[in-house]
Amino acid sequence: MNDNLKAISFFVMAFFLLSTEIISQCTPKSFPFKAGERLDYDAYYHLKKLWVPAGKVRFEVKDSIYNGVKCFHFDGKGKSLKSYDYFFKVRDHYASLARQDNLAPVRFTRKVHEGGFSLYYDYHFNSARKRAKVYTNENDTTQHQEIDFPDCVFDVMTAVYYARTLDFEQLKLNDTIPLPMMVDKQIYNGVFIRYAGKDRVKSLDGTVYNCIKFRPLLIEGTIFEDGEYMDVYVTDDRNRIPVLIEAEILVGSVKAYLTSYQGLKYPLYSK
Repeated sequence: MNDNLKAISFFVMAFFLLSTEIISQCTPKSFPFKAGERLDYDAYYHLKKLWVPAGKVRFEVKDSIYNGVKCFHFDGKGKSLKSYDYFFKVRDHYASLARQDNLAPVRFTRKVHEGGFSLYYDYHFNSARKRAKVYTNENDTTQHQEIDFPDCVFDVMTAVYYARTLDFEQLKLNDTIPLPMMVDKQIYNGVFIRYAGKDRVKSLDGTVYNCIKFRPLLIEGTIFEDGEYMDVYVTDDRNRIPVLIEAEILVGSVKAYLTSYQGLKYPLYSK
């Protein structure tokens, strides 16, 4: 579950730039989601030729007002199954506040508890100054670091939802789309995803979805090697919800299957 949650949360991480990039606009023309959307996933780990259930992941979209600004509240939680806790207990939480007019990040928090390891980040974005305050101690808000960031930068959670707004119909096979990000107090200006065409995906309950497929180039480190070792399948309709994520990691393979959804903005015509 540790590996699979990170695979979902970091599927847009990269540090690479191609001359054939399509320059994307950082302000989406429309949003394929709305407040009330909830997506649930089962996470599996490949162990000795078997796919073993290891955890669950949930993503939710809510409405919020932060400092007088209307925001989307993107909330992602992942946990290992109780039967898996004895081996490696995971309780992770990612949350973002992003402006509803242009999806610019306003605040991002990351709370990680994995085995005996814990991590805390709290980003406060100031778009006017193009500077973010980053707090790393939940119990001491007097200590922080300030980081300058460029236009059109995203945090991890906002980037996931921004990727769903992209117009893949205008792309050719292997075209790339940049997605600048701030990750762990570093700016990655060359983040991109590669369009990999269309495919069909069968869910765990036998439902078949028409999907758009794309591949991120992953940053080397933690559980990933440098390269394109992840496939993301989103519905080929106006919702663009991820139905399957597959990734190769340092210690094997992981998958996350969509198991339930509610509060979608549009009918799910991709079934």
